[in-house]
Amino acid sequence: LAVLAVAALILIFGFRLKTVNVTGNSRYTDEEILDILQFDGSYQNTLLFYFEKRNMDVENIPFIDAIYMDIGGMDTINVEVVEKIVIGCIEDNGSYIYIDTDGIVCEISDTRQDDIPLIEGLDYDNPQLNQMLTVTDENVYNTLLTLALQTQKYSLSIDKVVFADDGSVSMEMGDITVMLGASGNMEDKISEVNNLLPEIESRGLKGILHLENYDSTTDSIIFTKES
Repeated sequence: LAVLAVAALILIFGFRLKTVNVTGNSRYTDEEILDILQFDGSYQNTLLFYFEKRNMDVENIPFIDAIYMDIGGMDTINVEVVEKIVIGCIEDNGSYIYIDTDGIVCEISDTRQDDIPLIEGLDYDNPQLNQMLTVTDENVYNTLLTLALQTQKYSLSIDKVVFADDGSVSMEMGDITVMLGASGNMEDKISEVNNLLPEIESRGLKGILHLENYDSTTDSIIFTKES
């Protein structure tokens, strides 16, 4: 009985949760993640907290794909936040519709996230939260995903992606418009944007970079300068 009593005391008072370490979050602050987990610094048992929160449902939390945690010590929980890759947003009557890599509407908000490109030229129907956005041409999702991954790879910032009626794609990056043409060969085109952009920006140029017909064998690239 004495051993059981000591074990119970250790379990109750020894595993007193004091620290929750949060990693992987960029769209949410540590404090916001702690609010989601309902950790306020008051007395909570480390083990009970872990078993209660480890499989929490994040389906209705915008921009979060999953939350993983492990016990870092008797008084510590480590939390890893896996955020969704958001490929773009659409402005619709003053609201912004955010789309993830699967074409799912992960958030509808009146707040514009500056690091997510605005998408124009899509033909879509009645967006619903947590439902796939119905578009006329579902190939646009592949194009948007490729652009998101490639620009993330090179740390490029896109303000806007525009789909034209003829199927061509362009993107705006500050004072530079990049004409990408059809959706093929996007990896090489974005790689070339990464190569050319530093020189264009260092010279303070504004204008249009033509990569519609670009591939790795292209020797000349047209840049139309604007005053």
